[in-house]
Amino acid sequence: MDRQRIGLWGTVIFAGAAVVGVMVQLYLIGGYLFDPDDAWLDAHKDFGKVVHLAYILTFLSALVAAWPRWRLALWPFVLAVLGSIQAFLAYGGDVGGGNAGLHAFHAALVPIVVILALFIGWNAWKHIRAMPDTTMNDAARS
Repeated sequence: MDRQRIGLWGTVIFAGAAVVGVMVQLYLIGGYLFDPDDAWLDAHKDFGKVVHLAYILTFLSALVAAWPRWRLALWPFVLAVLGSIQAFLAYGGDVGGGNAGLHAFHAALVPIVVILALFIGWNAWKHIRAMPDTTMNDAARS
């Protein structure tokens, strides 16, 4: 498997993990809103770190796939930046505290990062499907 194919697969996997992770995040914060137990909120915060890591790994995988044509990694870079902004906004606002407006902006970025991660994963998948199959070696082809 070549570098580009590995990078594209990583991009698909990590973008998909980001989307699934955001859905888990929504479930966890919903659990906290309907049952204000700190265990829900702690799980939401801890899992948020994993989702943020998925954003960063999506970008790094896209860099591996795009090298040296860096412009191809623009949207994964945007995802990593927006995901980082979203993560830092979560620390600035408490769910019901005095900085709740910052946390509301954090939540407003959720649909944007989900759509962006879906777009990135889908594009990477299309590139994988368009690549020629290189699994057979030269001896098997003849």
